[in-house]
Amino acid sequence: MVSWTIFISMKLINTISNVVTEAKNVYETACDKGVPEKELDRLEKNYYESLKLLRIYENLGKRENRLNN
Repeated sequence: MVSWTIFISMKLINTISNVVTEAKNVYETACDKGVPEKELDRLEKNYYESLKLLRIYENLGKRENRLNN
């Protein structure tokens, strides 16, 4: 059971990492193309919120590992 939990957690972290990478790429591309500031603000917010989600989930995983050891 624990191995499935770890596997699912790793897949979720990988998926969130992919979302962060995609959000970053979209934001950087938009900056290069000179899109309107309002759109840049929205893309920047999406990028930072995806980073925040990744950090939260990584911290939960670290805390869970400490509790299990």
